[in-house]
Amino acid sequence: MSSAAAVEFGKVIFNVLKDSSNITSIPGMGSVKIQPAPMKAQADPSIGILYEISAVNPINAKRELRGEDTPLFIVDFSIQAFSTDYSTSITLAKTIVEVFHDLAPGTYEGIVVDGIKLQTITEGYNKAQRYYNKSISLQGRILL
Repeated sequence: MSSAAAVEFGKVIFNVLKDSSNITSIPGMGSVKIQPAPMKAQADPSIGILYEISAVNPINAKRELRGEDTPLFIVDFSIQAFSTDYSTSITLAKTIVEVFHDLAPGTYEGIVVDGIKLQTITEGYNKAQRYYNKSISLQGRILL
């Protein structure tokens, strides 16, 4: 696997979210509501998820079993969960955090994910668009 695979991490984010029945079963949600930033026009923009990768950092780490340097990438990304309903925005953000917290190490979309951990969560309100926003920052470890 080449180091270019690390920049394709957005496919992992999208497919993990899209394949989660816990997310798509939230009223108003569906795979068309999950998009990379910026948000494309939607017929009903009252709820959705945006994701964005902010950094892909290469690190060389010793692999314990082999005793050799193995390429490792740390991917910093954020997910915006928004809804015009405050309670729904909380449910959506909580479900996103649980989905990534429970994600087992493995290969997703051809990319070896060693783990994903929560960094921060912030909350806001967009007066112009009239929606509540939860910004979830996460960090993923990618092995090549």
